[in-house]
Amino acid sequence: MDKTAYLSVYDKTGVEDLARGLSELGFALYASGSTYKLLKEAGLEAEDVRYTPPVPAGVLKALSGRFPAVSENGVELPSFYVVAADLYPVAGLMEQEEFGVAELSNYLDQANSAVLRAAAKDFENVITLSSPADYGPVLRALQETGGLEPAIKQQLAARAWQYLAAYDATVAQYLSGPGNLLDDEVVLSLRKVTDLDYGENRHQKAAFYALSGARPRGLNAAKLLCGGGLNLNHYLDLDTAFELAVQFEEPACVLAKHARPAAVCAAGTQADCLRGALRADPAGAVGGTAAFNRQVDAAAAGILKEVFVENVVAPGYSPEALAILRLKEGLRALQLGAPVISPHEVELHSVSGGVIIESKDNAVFSGEPVCATRRRPSEAELRLLKLAWKTSKYAKTYAVVLAEGNCTAAVSAGESSTYDAVRGALWKLRDKRSILPGAGPLVMAADAALPLKTLQAALAGGVTAVIQPGGWQDDDDCARLCDDKGAAMLFTGMRHFRH
Repeated sequence: MDKTAYLSVYDKTGVEDLARGLSELGFALYASGSTYKLLKEAGLEAEDVRYTPPVPAGVLKALSGRFPAVSENGVELPSFYVVAADLYPVAGLMEQEEFGVAELSNYLDQANSAVLRAAAKDFENVITLSSPADYGPVLRALQETGGLEPAIKQQLAARAWQYLAAYDATVAQYLSGPGNLLDDEVVLSLRKVTDLDYGENRHQKAAFYALSGARPRGLNAAKLLCGGGLNLNHYLDLDTAFELAVQFEEPACVLAKHARPAAVCAAGTQADCLRGALRADPAGAVGGTAAFNRQVDAAAAGILKEVFVENVVAPGYSPEALAILRLKEGLRALQLGAPVISPHEVELHSVSGGVIIESKDNAVFSGEPVCATRRRPSEAELRLLKLAWKTSKYAKTYAVVLAEGNCTAAVSAGESSTYDAVRGALWKLRDKRSILPGAGPLVMAADAALPLKTLQAALAGGVTAVIQPGGWQDDDDCARLCDDKGAAMLFTGMRHFRH
């Protein structure tokens, strides 16, 4: 091998140590731009390589380890054995609110993109370094054995190609926007936000990724104010709970566990909301997540301190509330602003053999719900119907939500039929009735159209008003049954299946 190395990096982390180590091993150093300037200031001897993008073909051949060439400033370039290069971090620029698409072309790195491709193309002969994390291991290998195994060179080249692919995909998805995710060809560049403690189970590894170059929104913008690390289940609960909480205009608290709502309460204060949700499903709250759509105050924090809730998420916390929460061992408090919903957002479902992409179910109603019965819901019933309907949207299908007062009374989800979902909700309600008296009208929301048998069971259980998608063959019969029983029923015209 020729002891030659070419260095041209934007991220200067570790490059001086790499250059010094190579120099001590007898490598001739070649560098360009700011990398050459850094090495010169560090007292390292290196040749200054200059060229104007696009990189001349002869120079690329030298970088790929094949043929010598001459740079624009007359420096003779040998075939290189080590090439270290990276690209301008455009993803960080794209994440900034003030960055505009017209500026992008000023930052696209044509030169080092070509450099990395040339080196990685000839991976059998060239050591390609695209990350400072690889500098130390490669330098140690050169010091100990004088070279690298072919498999290691191949692995380093693969990392370079992956790095280039992520860069290209980041640019492509920024220029096209998220609306291209149902095109014939789809590329995704994902940037790791954080490693998770574990996945669904402790033996599974997991990490949280966000779209590279996307402006922070949602959970990748959350600030962990206190508490330890998060696992996959925590993130799923946080996602469900907070998305549902911000659907409400009035103060609301959502308790969620296993990526489904356990209880929801909309009341006058955050403390009242939390008390109501805890009463609605005390067992479901254990080890779950509490989400608020208002700043958490000291009164609400005092209640949280006394119950076993693992995570709290809210737009903010008063100083007194945060001081209280920080005293509770094992509790994580996250701050998160209301997400900006894009009409181009998508859901990804992993299936055997591939991935299914669908547009995100962002809507709550397609329009004003239509009353299908002679009796219209009362004001109290209508407010509860909307609460129950929003909750059913975030429960697993088939889902039925009973609500009374200002809270959910029972959430039954993930059943194989709407009939079983109704029976499960009524069973939960009867179980609570031994400790909770009724609080006014009892209403029901279902995420799917109701067969007549299912509605019969609901009305027999004391339901006075129903909201459901409609669109089933039993719609007319259901409306007649409600009229006979004096119940009110609304059709939304849209369903919210969630699997």
